[in-house]
Amino acid sequence: MTEVVSYSDPLPKLATPGERLGWIFNDRHLYLRRYPEPPPQPRQVSTHLHGRLARAQQWTTKGVLGSLGVGIGLAVLFFCCGGLASMGGGSNDGGSLVFTFLAFLAFAAGVGGAVLAGLAPSMARRSIDNARQQAQHEYHQAYAAWDARRQWHDQQEKAKVDTMYEWSAATPAASTRRVDIIGGTTYGWEAVLTVFGGSLLATRGPMTLVDFTGEALCGELVRLGVATDRSVQECRLPSQLAQLDLVGGLDPNELVDCLVEAMYGDAQGPSRAERSQDSMLLREVCDVLAPNLSMARLLAALRVLTDRPVQAALTPQESERLLDLQPDDSRRQMYQHLRRIEAFLHPLEAMGAEAGDLGSAELTCLVADSDGRNAQSELLKDLLVQWLARRVLREAAPLGSLVIIGADEVHHRAIEKLSTLCERRGIRLVLFFGHLREESLHTIGGGEVALMRLGNHQEAAQAADFIGKGHRFVLSQLTRTLGGNDTHTLADTYGESESQGGSSGTSRSLRAFSTQRGSNWNKTRNWSQTESLAQGTNWSDAQAAQRVYEYTVEPRVLQDLPEYAMLLVKAEGRGSVVQAVEVDPAIVTLPRVSMTPVDLQPLPDPTEAVIPASRQPSQVTVSQPQPLAAAETTPQQVAGSVLPGWGAVPTHQPQPEYRQQPYQGPWGGPR
Repeated sequence: MTEVVSYSDPLPKLATPGERLGWIFNDRHLYLRRYPEPPPQPRQVSTHLHGRLARAQQWTTKGVLGSLGVGIGLAVLFFCCGGLASMGGGSNDGGSLVFTFLAFLAFAAGVGGAVLAGLAPSMARRSIDNARQQAQHEYHQAYAAWDARRQWHDQQEKAKVDTMYEWSAATPAASTRRVDIIGGTTYGWEAVLTVFGGSLLATRGPMTLVDFTGEALCGELVRLGVATDRSVQECRLPSQLAQLDLVGGLDPNELVDCLVEAMYGDAQGPSRAERSQDSMLLREVCDVLAPNLSMARLLAALRVLTDRPVQAALTPQESERLLDLQPDDSRRQMYQHLRRIEAFLHPLEAMGAEAGDLGSAELTCLVADSDGRNAQSELLKDLLVQWLARRVLREAAPLGSLVIIGADEVHHRAIEKLSTLCERRGIRLVLFFGHLREESLHTIGGGEVALMRLGNHQEAAQAADFIGKGHRFVLSQLTRTLGGNDTHTLADTYGESESQGGSSGTSRSLRAFSTQRGSNWNKTRNWSQTESLAQGTNWSDAQAAQRVYEYTVEPRVLQDLPEYAMLLVKAEGRGSVVQAVEVDPAIVTLPRVSMTPVDLQPLPDPTEAVIPASRQPSQVTVSQPQPLAAAETTPQQVAGSVLPGWGAVPTHQPQPEYRQQPYQGPWGGPR
């Protein structure tokens, strides 16, 4: 039997006070500290016992043979002495018995010594085994005590990190009123509207949302407003244009300026003469129709000027005054000009026929029926932006927030004007741009910027340029040299000399006769040998680093962002940081989710942490203020402070006691 479990709707949870663009994942496991005490090591067996075993094994054979030899020799000696004593007579029988007993003792002692010499290695091994078992027993006791202390420490650390938030709210800075969201898909935008829009409704009150995409992305936000008992009003344009009067309450000059700006808003270098001519003509017509101005009456006046049948929206007196503005010949010459103005305004003829009060609802949604580019949609878009600017300027009770989805085709002058008005009135302005080109390039940077997936490489490169670059030192050259010399010289000299000589002589005298003969011999030999050896080795290892200037976030990363992810470029003091934000509304159902920003505690020292890390991987500093006299930094310090590439997660692996399955977040990757 399948059990069906029902879950409460998470949408009302998103309507919690406090502005939230999404959530930042903060890995709480980075705060786990390793148990500082090292594990005990087994005590080694004494070297004295191993030496005893080695000596016993070395002298076993000699000991056995020596003991037997000494014992048997003494036994034979004593036995012979006993035999000699017995041969001496009966009085020596006691002595023979003594020598026989001593011979037996000597033989027994020799055998016993041989047995002990043979058993000495076994006894030494047994001593080593006993010492090893004692050491293992002591080690197990010490390890059990250490493991108990470690488990208690780990439980305390786990209890500490379990109280931490794992998801903290990502909020725009309080000093900025405007948020630009660049790129993304329709599903990603819908998620941002649900999360950010729900928080804006709960924090700032009434919201006006304009959707130019034609996808009706505010559907989930509308359901959130209904679920939280807020009044919701939705108007689809142009199908429900009759319920919205974009020119109501305007005086003639304001209406003319509004229409001319809408007609020429996106023109490339329009003729100033044409603009002046249209302004003068429409102002003359509006002066006739005032004070009852409407789009239907203005179109009726243009038809009268082009000699069409009398219009029911005008009185006969008004028709006559219109015809008196220009002679017949002038009206014929201006026919094409009048028809062009009429063609611009014709799609808006039904505007305001059933107009109600759009300001009475807490959530007002103006949704385009389709995003097709045509004259009607473009004119309507420009008129709608100007209507929003007038509403921001004139409303007694200002809006809480204003959201424009698909602001790519709105002229940057209109956006800048609207942004200035919202800044003065304290209104949160949120602009969604599908692409980073044309008008968005002129507009980006007026507030905080959130970047979502950008499919085009050129747009991704421009976004990466906007985020910024940083200096980094990289290895550019590696040189290794190895050399050696070996000189061997051998000299051997040998010399020998030999000399021999002799002398003889005879002398005679009157009394004696003597003969002398002498001989001498000398032989000398010398020998010498000289040997010299010289050997040398030299080795060197050198590396060179060069300073490079590269993207903090590579363009390829921006192209591969998940659908529910954004990079928030946020001002922090006088510097800026990039935060990885997830906008999936389902995150609100997870545990340890904070609906407000969380001040992160400093990470433990990498030498103490279970997972060494120098910072949370979800945030990187792009620039930071530097003192006037900055301390010198080494290339290694500079290289370590710059993010090599976005999305890189720490490669440190947790210790075995903390090994676990990685968290699978909405981005689809491990945390």
